[in-house]
Amino acid sequence: MNNSLSGGSTNNTENNSFEESNEKKGQIKMEVFDVDEGYVEEEIEPLHKKHPNCCQIAFMQRAPKYIRKGRKGSLNVKEIGQLPHTLDIEMTHKKITKCWEKEIEKHPKSPSLLRTLFRMEWGHFLICFIAIMISQLSTLVIPAIIQFMVEWVAEDEPETWKGVVYLLVIAFMQILTSFCFQLSIKWIFVLSLRLRNGLISMIYEKSLKLNSASIEETGKLVNLMSNDAMLFVEQLPLVITGSCAPVLFLIVCIILLCIITYWAFIPIGVCLVFVSVNTISGKMIGFFFRKTQSATDKRLNFLGEILRSIKFIKYNAWEEPLHKRLRKLRTKELWCMGGTMSARSTLVTLMLELSPFMAFVLYLVYIQIDYHLEVGKVFTCIAYFNAIRRPFMNFGYFVSCLTTFKVAIGRLQEFFLTPELQPQDRTSAPNSEYAINMKNVNYNFPNGETAFSCDELKIKKGELVCVLGSVGSGKSSFLLSILGELEQSKGETVISGNITYASQTPWLMNTTVRENICFLEKFNREKYNNACTCACLNRDLQILRGGDMYEVAERGANLSGGQRQRISIARALYNAKDIVVFDDPLSAVDFQVGSFIFEHAMEGLLGNKTRIIVTNQTYFIDKADRIIVIEDKKIAFNGSIEELRNSNLEASQFVKTVSSKKKDNNKKQDTETVPQDVVATDVVEEKRSVGGVAWSTYWHYFRAGGFIGLILCLIPFVVRCASRVCYNLFITFWTNKIDEEHPEGDTYYFYASSISLGVQIISTLISMIGITIYGLLCANGLHKMMIRNLFGTLLSFFDITPLGRLLNYFSRDLRFVDFRLPQQYEQFFGQCCDIIAIFVVICTCSYYLIIVVVLVLIAFFLFHKYFVRASIEMQRLEGVTRSPIFIHFDQTLLGLATVRTYGGQETFLDAIIKKMKNNTLSYYTLQMAKSWYSQRLDWLGVGLAIITVMVIVILKVKGGIESGVAGVALMNITTLGGFITDFSQNILEVDIVMQSVERVLVLKDIPVEETKEKKRKYQEIPEDWPKEGKIELKGYQFRYREGLPLVLKGVDAVINDKEKIGIVGRTGSGKSTMMAGLFRIEEPAGGSILVDGIDTTTIPMRTLRSRMCILPQEATMFSGTIRENLDPTFQKSDEEMKHVLELVNVNKELDYIVTENGENFSLGE
Repeated sequence: MNNSLSGGSTNNTENNSFEESNEKKGQIKMEVFDVDEGYVEEEIEPLHKKHPNCCQIAFMQRAPKYIRKGRKGSLNVKEIGQLPHTLDIEMTHKKITKCWEKEIEKHPKSPSLLRTLFRMEWGHFLICFIAIMISQLSTLVIPAIIQFMVEWVAEDEPETWKGVVYLLVIAFMQILTSFCFQLSIKWIFVLSLRLRNGLISMIYEKSLKLNSASIEETGKLVNLMSNDAMLFVEQLPLVITGSCAPVLFLIVCIILLCIITYWAFIPIGVCLVFVSVNTISGKMIGFFFRKTQSATDKRLNFLGEILRSIKFIKYNAWEEPLHKRLRKLRTKELWCMGGTMSARSTLVTLMLELSPFMAFVLYLVYIQIDYHLEVGKVFTCIAYFNAIRRPFMNFGYFVSCLTTFKVAIGRLQEFFLTPELQPQDRTSAPNSEYAINMKNVNYNFPNGETAFSCDELKIKKGELVCVLGSVGSGKSSFLLSILGELEQSKGETVISGNITYASQTPWLMNTTVRENICFLEKFNREKYNNACTCACLNRDLQILRGGDMYEVAERGANLSGGQRQRISIARALYNAKDIVVFDDPLSAVDFQVGSFIFEHAMEGLLGNKTRIIVTNQTYFIDKADRIIVIEDKKIAFNGSIEELRNSNLEASQFVKTVSSKKKDNNKKQDTETVPQDVVATDVVEEKRSVGGVAWSTYWHYFRAGGFIGLILCLIPFVVRCASRVCYNLFITFWTNKIDEEHPEGDTYYFYASSISLGVQIISTLISMIGITIYGLLCANGLHKMMIRNLFGTLLSFFDITPLGRLLNYFSRDLRFVDFRLPQQYEQFFGQCCDIIAIFVVICTCSYYLIIVVVLVLIAFFLFHKYFVRASIEMQRLEGVTRSPIFIHFDQTLLGLATVRTYGGQETFLDAIIKKMKNNTLSYYTLQMAKSWYSQRLDWLGVGLAIITVMVIVILKVKGGIESGVAGVALMNITTLGGFITDFSQNILEVDIVMQSVERVLVLKDIPVEETKEKKRKYQEIPEDWPKEGKIELKGYQFRYREGLPLVLKGVDAVINDKEKIGIVGRTGSGKSTMMAGLFRIEEPAGGSILVDGIDTTTIPMRTLRSRMCILPQEATMFSGTIRENLDPTFQKSDEEMKHVLELVNVNKELDYIVTENGENFSLGE
């Protein structure tokens, strides 16, 4: 077989690509892990250098500079400056950790996370509650002024100066209310952000202390960080503002009793009935939300397994069965979400319609007491009902959020109480002759199962120890016992010195090659060169673009298996301590490279260290000072190789054939690596759009749910708006009859208003539930698109896209699409109805107010247009700075044992805190800009109220307005400002949350494996193809991506049917690339491959791959059962599957549970 491969010569030139120009002096800092921080590295001067003064804080005067910068689309994290002292993450982490430790110490049997958080921030909680109470109480003054105003209008000869005084008082109270509310919201946000940061840092620190074998559900941990902890930012403001509602209700009850005496108990009783009914909805929300979170955990767990094993899935054409399984998990999650959000919609509807219903009941009371109430008192009572409408609406959200908070805090508390990997009580004996001394020890897995036991083991300092054993015998468990990664249930272990570890599956960080090797140690040129030379990395560093500054993709996806393994070995050599532990380090390299590494690294560079090497490659064990054989999780043999050869153990059969002849050492030139199949792939930075949200984003979102469904959802909103207008007009006309001695038409107005109110309540409930269900349909459509495109994209896409970024799309961003967007659209359309109804009622009071309303609407529109672009840019910045947190978290979970062995816990914790600072800074700036925006909107609302009152005063002076009309106008105008502010904020939130849709739509445009053009070339193939299995390569050329150099150049070969062919070559020579070409992982750059005479490019990809079989380098298993792992398509019989299990010597049942990533199986199994 003639194989022409690309690449350079195999000379022994030393690597000169990493000279002083790339050299870093001193400590390797953890900021090298910052891949997608969302800002450039050049020095940027912050927009504000000094700390803000009280006036700047109160009126958010720093926001305009950020807004102007954001409108240009160039806002950068470094331009924002530093976090306020109150948001210092290190201080928050220390405080919450200390409070949690005190809670456990004080209540060891029943610690409470909620009690811990309250104890930590009780002062801040109290200040926020008082501030929001002041802002809410100030709203109760306005109804009293309305009473005086209406009574003034009802006078035959009113005094003008009184009207002016009432005007000034209403304006002052509106301004005071707005100022206090916005300031309190800012304090609440700072509090919620502190709690979020504290919880995320605790989750990360807790993960560093868990046994790596006990972390079976990484998706759950991601969900805890992305959703449960984020609930504090999203919902804590609603909880605190809603908690004021009972106090306000009590005050309003007292006021009503003073106004209408004991008749007030009737509307009060109605209110209590509504609240009692809502307790049922609250319990339903908690039930369904708990189910939702559990379903989300399962979906994210399984998705994480799929993304980590996508190469295996594509080679075996398992996309469709795994896609179906993922869809089932998603469907269950959506049903639970539907229950949660329907119960929430019911709760919010009842609280939203409580005020108009109480007003209606008040009118009934008014009829029963024969109109003894004055019109001013009637409107005062209604104004009080309207004043507490928003607090009651917030109280509905409060009950809803409280139930979800209870679930989230319970899940977080359960995680924080998970047993940690306790530091081993090991005796240190620096003067002992033994490096490791074990006596009667027993180590257990987290589930209590024995992992390794030993009666006695003594390993002398400086010994080279080889550990042998069959698959699943416990070799890796033995090493984990030495590292202290397993719980020791009995015995004594004495370790003399520190340990360095190279894992069986190489763990690489998403940073440069050099920083992967140096890890946490200072850079030393001589030491570094020695480590690279002994690990056979010099030729790799010459070929890699940028040399040792080449950026390694996530999980080392842009390196060959041998290169990943040798970088891991180089790290162990560079950071070598007294004891160096290798877990099968030479499994991914060929014999010549392995011989060189063993001779120059294990025997040479580490010659004075204690070396423990797990290996099944018996070619090197004759050089070992000691051989340990593990069988059934115990030491079956401990001695020299001669003693092993003379024993009757099964392992002795392997070593008897090993020649003791020394290998020729004069082969240095041949052992240099030729990494031709290096995928020169850089990690692609996350895209950050500029400008407003494109209309196409909205189009794709609504298209995912169907436009017919959207129209059907809008019909109840139209009915709701019309019924509210009718209700207000009927109430107005009814009120104008009050002063008549013998009013007529009471029955007509009673039935008309009753029907209007009933239709309003029913249409509100239907509209809220309908838009919720439609939102879930949209979210489901987007999720289908995301999964379909991920399964159908090129494998190279996963090489350049970090897993943490994809998990962020499917966790945080998708949760926004699932929950936030339906709620925002629900509020958006509902507030549209409320504002239109209020405008219509106000305009019917006086035609002069139409001009005022139009001018105010124009002002709101222009102001919103000015701000929205900047807010979207800030939200994009927040999203881009969020992804690195998840990337870093995912990388840490994959390399926990390595991080702990090297003592990098504190450094890694500092690294994620640095990423959290960038994200917190962008999030804080966004919220402060929104507060600035809300404050200015409130001022516009105050201006509208002042103008309306002025019009009423002028009309009254001229004698052109009735008291009922004035009362309705005042009653609505005093609440309109709040509604417009909420509406504008909601539009803003919709634009901001649509950023999540924009982010997930990135997956819509990723390249696909099978385009329409390719499908047109496909031909029908026989059902029994391939029948013979003859393979022909004709001038075959291969490259991993367009624009990259060829890896295979003109390969010509013929493999006849039933031939057994071995493809050999040194590490990185192109063996795996040949398999990638055969399975059409990438399209050929030239030439062709024929199987049984059919060109593989004319066969559908999944058909091609499903008709062939491959055993990849990396073992892969999915959570579920052995049956599902053997045959996810469910086409094989139980007998066939049991037979293959017997052939590979796996003695487990088909229904045996496989945990995430097959963690309960050894790598050999």
